Amino acid sequence: MIAEFTAAVIAKCCDTQAQQLQLEEAGAIQPLVNLLHSGCIKAQEASLDAIATLCRENKELAFNSDQLTTKTMLDFVKDKCPNMRLIAATCLTNLYRTGVFEEPFNEIILVVLPALVKLLQDPTDDVQERAPLVLADLIKDSEEMQKAAFDADAISRLAELLASVSSKEVEEEEVVQMGVPGIGSVAKRREKIKENSLIAIAAATLLKEECRTQAIESKVLPHVISGLNSKQPNVRLAACQCTKSLSRSVSHLRTSLVDVDVAPPLIKLLYDESIVVQAAACGALCNLVLEFSPMKKKVIEAGAIKRFVEYSRSKDANLQLNGVWALNNLLFKADLEAKKAVMDVLTYDALIDLLHEPNPTIQEQALEIVRNLVFGKLEDIDWVIEGIGKDDLLDVLESKLQVTSTMGLEEDPFSVVGRVYLEFSYYVFSSICIFFFFK
Repeated sequence: MIAEFTAAVIAKCCDTQAQQLQLEEAGAIQPLVNLLHSGCIKAQEASLDAIATLCRENKELAFNSDQLTTKTMLDFVKDKCPNMRLIAATCLTNLYRTGVFEEPFNEIILVVLPALVKLLQDPTDDVQERAPLVLADLIKDSEEMQKAAFDADAISRLAELLASVSSKEVEEEEVVQMGVPGIGSVAKRREKIKENSLIAIAAATLLKEECRTQAIESKVLPHVISGLNSKQPNVRLAACQCTKSLSRSVSHLRTSLVDVDVAPPLIKLLYDESIVVQAAACGALCNLVLEFSPMKKKVIEAGAIKRFVEYSRSKDANLQLNGVWALNNLLFKADLEAKKAVMDVLTYDALIDLLHEPNPTIQEQALEIVRNLVFGKLEDIDWVIEGIGKDDLLDVLESKLQVTSTMGLEEDPFSVVGRVYLEFSYYVFSSICIFFFFK
């Protein structure tokens, strides 16, 4: 009982990386591992939960998982109790993301992933609420894991779960039962399942086209639109993330996303009460304003340029980055008229300020804006030189070349940014040379 309680307390005391490392230094890991073999189910669940929380998103933790412990955790993933299976899968997922297991750790695909997919259909307690988030953690940022999720039919199962909490029958049932004790918590749980399912679909469809196609064919888009219009900010946020992942597909951007008219609710969310939701909506719209998107015109006509420019001046880092990114995408292969429409609102003075932002990612997007502005005909280059001023433009080019010369591209962690600076400087400089050659 005491060991179980202690493990539960540890699980609640390691929200930050600093707290995780303090608990490790205090020797908390080995007793928790020992507790896995105690034979007491409640103590084992508490131990797995504590280990999962200790190692979440922390690659600095010196956790040595020997074969016996790993085998024990895998046995728990096959347990009869759904809650035990989920806690064990969570623990192995978090450990896997720290890189503690020697590759190839095939059991993560052969055992853990299928267990999580199966748990999506288990109505026990809050399993359906928690399982999608664990699945999202397992597959995010990994093409291999997203391919495995596709093969395991995870996206279809997520779509079914999303549909089960988004149906009209459920909404009608909630209206009828309004005022019944406990119905509020049931409604909140459904919203949480919706939110987490959208997050998982966003993670599953981020990198692979076949995953996006499976999601579209599983009819998730109506539920995504419903999520964008939700009263819950977290659901709106998750729906924006899902839209961003799905809109990375050029074919679906031109067809399925147009059919469901995804642009208007995203544009509306640019004025959401939550800044986080605003930034996410802007991030999703970045794909909708590209040159090949049929929705670009609708976004512009809704006044999005002015809003993107407002974001580019925001004190919020994510909002500013997404605003500048959206402006950059708007200018990609744009004609001179469209370029003038953007710069009339942004102004060249503001662009110069963005080129000298402390944040290198903002600088990178501002550089891309300049490159997109000079791309095209000689009259485009002439217009940019006249707008920025020849001397100011040359000063920007010189400053970026000086930065790359002092970076040490092979050793500096910002070497990627340095290469962007070089690429931008050479492109713009060559464009200017071509202009003066033909002038």
